[in-house]
Amino acid sequence: MTGGTGYPPVNFDGSGRLRLSTEPNPNTADIGVVERGLFQFEENRLGSPEHAHFAIFLRDDLGQIQGGVDGHVMWHRLFVKTLWIPETLRHQGLGTRLMHAAEEEAKQRQCRSVWLTALGDRALRFYTRLDYTIFGVLDDYVKGQSLYSLQKPFG
Repeated sequence: MTGGTGYPPVNFDGSGRLRLSTEPNPNTADIGVVERGLFQFEENRLGSPEHAHFAIFLRDDLGQIQGGVDGHVMWHRLFVKTLWIPETLRHQGLGTRLMHAAEEEAKQRQCRSVWLTALGDRALRFYTRLDYTIFGVLDDYVKGQSLYSLQKPFG
Protein backbone atom coordinates (compact mmCIF):
# COMPACT_ATOMS: atom_id res chain seq x y z
CA MET A 1 0.00 0.00 0.00
CA THR A 2 1.34 3.42 -0.86
CA GLY A 3 1.28 6.19 1.66
CA GLY A 4 -1.42 8.81 1.35
CA THR A 5 -0.71 12.46 0.95
CA GLY A 6 -2.54 15.13 2.85
CA TYR A 7 -4.30 12.83 5.32
CA PRO A 8 -2.82 10.72 8.11
CA PRO A 9 -3.58 6.97 7.93
CA VAL A 10 -6.27 5.79 10.35
CA ASN A 11 -5.85 2.50 12.25
CA PHE A 12 -8.90 0.66 10.95
CA ASP A 13 -9.19 -2.59 12.87
CA GLY A 14 -7.42 -1.83 16.17
CA SER A 15 -4.65 -4.35 15.46
CA GLY A 16 -2.44 -1.99 13.50
CA ARG A 17 -2.43 -4.39 10.53
CA LEU A 18 -5.07 -2.54 8.54
CA ARG A 19 -5.46 1.18 8.09
CA LEU A 20 -7.53 3.54 6.04
CA SER A 21 -5.56 5.85 3.81
CA THR A 22 -7.30 8.56 1.80
CA GLU A 23 -5.18 9.17 -1.29
CA PRO A 24 -5.83 12.07 -3.63
CA ASN A 25 -4.86 11.20 -7.23
CA PRO A 26 -4.44 7.47 -6.52
CA ASN A 27 -2.04 5.33 -8.48
CA THR A 28 -3.72 3.62 -11.45
CA ALA A 29 -2.20 0.28 -10.46
CA ASP A 30 -3.68 0.59 -6.96
CA ILE A 31 -7.14 1.27 -8.41
CA GLY A 32 -6.63 -1.78 -10.64
CA VAL A 33 -6.16 -3.96 -7.55
CA VAL A 34 -9.56 -2.85 -6.21
CA GLU A 35 -11.30 -3.28 -9.57
CA ARG A 36 -9.81 -6.73 -10.21
CA GLY A 37 -10.78 -7.79 -6.68
CA LEU A 38 -14.41 -6.83 -7.28
CA PHE A 39 -14.46 -8.40 -10.76
CA GLN A 40 -13.11 -11.67 -9.37
CA PHE A 41 -15.64 -11.67 -6.53
CA GLU A 42 -18.52 -11.09 -8.96
CA GLU A 43 -17.24 -13.69 -11.40
CA ASN A 44 -17.01 -16.29 -8.62
CA ARG A 45 -20.55 -15.45 -7.60
CA LEU A 46 -22.23 -14.96 -10.99
CA GLY A 47 -20.02 -16.61 -13.58
CA SER A 48 -17.93 -15.03 -16.27
CA PRO A 49 -19.16 -11.58 -17.32
CA GLU A 50 -17.73 -12.16 -20.80
CA HIS A 51 -16.47 -8.59 -20.67
CA ALA A 52 -15.81 -6.90 -23.99
CA HIS A 53 -15.06 -3.35 -25.05
CA PHE A 54 -15.73 -1.73 -28.42
CA ALA A 55 -15.92 1.71 -29.92
CA ILE A 56 -17.55 3.02 -33.07
CA PHE A 57 -15.93 6.16 -34.44
CA LEU A 58 -17.09 8.80 -36.87
CA ARG A 59 -13.97 9.74 -38.88
CA ASP A 60 -13.39 12.44 -41.47
CA ASP A 61 -11.49 12.07 -44.78
CA LEU A 62 -8.17 12.47 -42.94
CA GLY A 63 -9.03 9.75 -40.43
CA GLN A 64 -9.54 12.21 -37.57
CA ILE A 65 -12.20 11.29 -35.05
CA GLN A 66 -15.23 13.56 -35.30
CA GLY A 67 -17.39 11.68 -32.83
CA GLY A 68 -18.05 8.25 -31.49
CA VAL A 69 -19.54 5.88 -28.99
CA ASP A 70 -17.64 3.85 -26.35
CA GLY A 71 -19.35 0.61 -25.30
CA HIS A 72 -18.65 -1.96 -22.59
CA VAL A 73 -20.36 -5.36 -22.56
CA MET A 74 -20.81 -7.41 -19.37
CA TRP A 75 -23.29 -10.18 -18.61
CA HIS A 76 -24.98 -9.69 -21.99
CA ARG A 77 -25.74 -6.03 -21.42
CA LEU A 78 -24.17 -3.07 -23.20
CA PHE A 79 -23.20 -0.02 -21.16
CA VAL A 80 -22.70 3.06 -23.32
CA LYS A 81 -20.02 4.92 -21.42
CA THR A 82 -19.69 7.83 -23.85
CA LEU A 83 -21.45 9.20 -26.90
CA TRP A 84 -19.98 12.37 -28.37
CA ILE A 85 -20.61 14.45 -31.48
CA PRO A 86 -19.01 17.91 -31.84
CA GLU A 87 -21.44 20.83 -31.62
CA THR A 88 -20.76 21.69 -35.29
CA LEU A 89 -21.99 18.25 -36.42
CA ARG A 90 -25.05 17.93 -34.21
CA HIS A 91 -28.66 17.88 -35.49
CA GLN A 92 -27.70 15.88 -38.59
CA GLY A 93 -28.72 12.44 -37.30
CA LEU A 94 -25.14 11.34 -36.60
CA GLY A 95 -25.75 10.60 -32.91
CA THR A 96 -28.79 8.53 -33.81
CA ARG A 97 -26.79 6.60 -36.41
CA LEU A 98 -23.99 5.96 -33.91
CA MET A 99 -26.47 4.70 -31.31
CA HIS A 100 -28.17 2.44 -33.84
CA ALA A 101 -24.76 1.05 -34.84
CA ALA A 102 -23.91 0.42 -31.16
CA GLU A 103 -27.27 -1.30 -30.62
CA GLU A 104 -26.68 -3.54 -33.65
CA GLU A 105 -23.22 -4.45 -32.35
CA ALA A 106 -24.77 -5.25 -28.97
CA LYS A 107 -27.36 -7.51 -30.61
CA GLN A 108 -24.63 -9.32 -32.55
CA ARG A 109 -22.89 -9.88 -29.20
CA GLN A 110 -26.17 -11.35 -27.86
CA CYS A 111 -26.83 -8.50 -25.43
CA ARG A 112 -30.26 -8.34 -23.83
CA SER A 113 -30.28 -4.58 -23.39
CA VAL A 114 -28.40 -1.29 -23.43
CA TRP A 115 -28.07 1.08 -20.50
CA LEU A 116 -26.44 4.48 -20.07
CA THR A 117 -26.52 7.71 -18.15
CA ALA A 118 -27.51 11.08 -19.60
CA LEU A 119 -26.87 14.50 -18.09
CA GLY A 120 -29.66 17.03 -18.48
CA ASP A 121 -32.95 17.30 -20.30
CA ARG A 122 -31.42 17.78 -23.75
CA ALA A 123 -29.65 14.41 -23.55
CA LEU A 124 -32.76 12.84 -22.01
CA ARG A 125 -34.88 13.97 -24.98
CA PHE A 126 -32.34 12.52 -27.41
CA TYR A 127 -32.40 9.07 -25.79
CA THR A 128 -36.15 8.93 -25.21
CA ARG A 129 -36.64 9.59 -28.95
CA LEU A 130 -34.60 6.38 -29.43
CA ASP A 131 -37.01 4.46 -27.13
CA TYR A 132 -34.86 4.49 -24.00
CA THR A 133 -36.75 4.56 -20.70
CA ILE A 134 -35.71 6.05 -17.38
CA PHE A 135 -34.95 3.73 -14.48
CA GLY A 136 -33.29 6.22 -12.16
CA VAL A 137 -32.78 9.95 -11.62
CA LEU A 138 -30.35 11.99 -9.53
CA ASP A 139 -32.04 15.38 -9.29
CA ASP A 140 -29.87 18.51 -9.38
CA TYR A 141 -26.73 16.48 -10.11
CA VAL A 142 -24.88 19.61 -11.23
CA LYS A 143 -26.11 23.20 -11.73
CA GLY A 144 -29.77 22.20 -11.75
CA GLN A 145 -29.24 19.40 -14.27
CA SER A 146 -30.46 15.90 -13.43
CA LEU A 147 -28.50 12.74 -14.20
CA TYR A 148 -30.72 10.11 -15.77
CA SER A 149 -30.15 6.35 -15.95
CA LEU A 150 -31.82 4.90 -19.02
CA GLN A 151 -32.25 1.48 -20.58
CA LYS A 152 -33.47 -0.10 -23.77
CA PRO A 153 -34.29 -3.80 -23.67
CA PHE A 154 -34.09 -5.81 -26.88
CA GLY A 155 -37.32 -7.59 -27.66
